[in-house]
Amino acid sequence: MPKTTTDLKDIVRLGGGVNIDASTKTTTDLKDIARLANTSGETIVIRNADTKTTTDLKDIARLAPGKVIFEI
Repeated sequence: MPKTTTDLKDIVRLGGGVNIDASTKTTTDLKDIARLANTSGETIVIRNADTKTTTDLKDIARLAPGKVIFEI
């Protein structure tokens, strides 16, 4: 069953790592989840990252250094 952005945020906030399809989330949603990953220390994987601009990916990475893996 697909998870809502709120569900994913809650999972990361509570210490779970997640694998997210970038084509189904806004850049703002991905940034919010990255911020939470940075705070919780968990790693997130963003699939289909090529659906976002390079600038967007850099911004997301900057919010959670070492905590985001992009699958391009």
